[in-house]
Amino acid sequence: MHMSPKVVSLQSARESAAMSLENESENVESFPNNQRSEKRVTRSDRLFVQVTQAEDQNLVGKTTACKILDSSANGIRFLTSEPIPAGCLMDLWVDDSSRPGKFFLSGDVRWSEPVGSVSTMVGIRLQEGLATDIDQWQKIHA
Repeated sequence: MHMSPKVVSLQSARESAAMSLENESENVESFPNNQRSEKRVTRSDRLFVQVTQAEDQNLVGKTTACKILDSSANGIRFLTSEPIPAGCLMDLWVDDSSRPGKFFLSGDVRWSEPVGSVSTMVGIRLQEGLATDIDQWQKIHA
């Protein structure tokens, strides 16, 4: 089966992301806290992100498996094995291990910093949207 460069096998993405992100997770603690004003919840849930708008058109449509570090009512900080520059718009699917189903969210990349040799830490500001689960997300973070 032929796959385009923007489509990844979910199983291979999960395996490769899990291995590289687990190795880099220890390096995250050395980064200073960013400027988030809301209470954060530490998490280690899986997250899939898809770039919907970017200056680099080669990034649009790219889907990547990631690991959440922490979240708040209006933001998520996560690790990814793929660099994602600030300014990109994204769709996010959060696989919440504490409940059935996934959250569908949208947001914009506020900042992106390399961590270790293979990971990037990314900060997303979540956006309101009619077709998203932002209301339920904010309720669990209230």
